[in-house]
Amino acid sequence: MLKFEIVSSRTVEGVDKEKKYVAYMLQVRQDATESRVFDPDPANVERRYTHFLDLYNGLKKEYPALLNTISFPRKIVVGNFDPNLISTRCAAFESLLNLIANESRLRDAPAAIAFFQDIELKEARKLIDDGKFDQALSLLETSFKLLNKVYTDRSRVVLSVLCRIVACAGSSGGALAGPVEKWAQLALRRYEAVSDSDLLLIYIPLLHTCISIWETLGRDKARLVEELNSLRKKGMKVDSVPSLMEAVDSLDATI
Repeated sequence: MLKFEIVSSRTVEGVDKEKKYVAYMLQVRQDATESRVFDPDPANVERRYTHFLDLYNGLKKEYPALLNTISFPRKIVVGNFDPNLISTRCAAFESLLNLIANESRLRDAPAAIAFFQDIELKEARKLIDDGKFDQALSLLETSFKLLNKVYTDRSRVVLSVLCRIVACAGSSGGALAGPVEKWAQLALRRYEAVSDSDLLLIYIPLLHTCISIWETLGRDKARLVEELNSLRKKGMKVDSVPSLMEAVDSLDATI
């Protein structure tokens, strides 16, 4: 059972010209359905009021009838740090999120996907561009944990962040091959039952990156090379393909 909960909040001092704001800690769990057993490994991410507002407005525009029962707190100019207001907002955020948890159409809406993935993805991309691959990896692992609870194992958003984790090893010149190996193995297993043509465009760059990781770690790459050769015989282009990071970027543009 998918469960969302606002477990805490904190005031964050703004950087440069940014004003201070309240950050809400969102916990995402997959709790047992027939007993009060909580997910032992929940995902925790912070979101601001504006993120929830964008989520609400986006869903309200696409599915107005589904959101008729949701009363969303309006934006105010002063008093944003009042404990009573924060408590009221937390309750409203949870009502919206619980509706999303029970309605797959809302989870699959662009506004929801943006809410659940874009904040971490934007920061991870910046870290990757700055060559801070270990920090990007940590952030992407958190993103995967969250998305893997909200969406199915082989959904586009989940496979996208999973392959981006693997791509960190390739972009780092092999420095992250060790930490990323378990993620590469998981990505290969997930792809065994994938038939989506767009997702399959990532598979060949994934194989190339996994071969590179295996070589760095001294693993047997024969099965992966055999898979590439099999795809070549089927008429698929397996040479001179985009890097895995480039392929994932292209996929994200279509999500």
